[in-house]
Amino acid sequence: MRVWIFAWLMASFVTLVMLAAFLASMVSAAVQLGRAAQRFQRDVGEITADISRGTARAGDRAARDRERLQALGQG
Repeated sequence: MRVWIFAWLMASFVTLVMLAAFLASMVSAAVQLGRAAQRFQRDVGEITADISRGTARAGDRAARDRERLQALGQG
């Protein structure tokens, strides 16, 4: 009878250790996913800012071209 109790306790202990290891790996994965999401969000923000700057430059170029065309038309 004592052997069965000892075996059950050992199995329970091993099960708890495995569960703890699994939970630790899940927490680690969640942390890595969070960091990746932050990097992705930062990269998207940088790309959006670059696009906005490019659009503003394109708008400036279009305004200069318009002014040149108007000057040519009046000349």
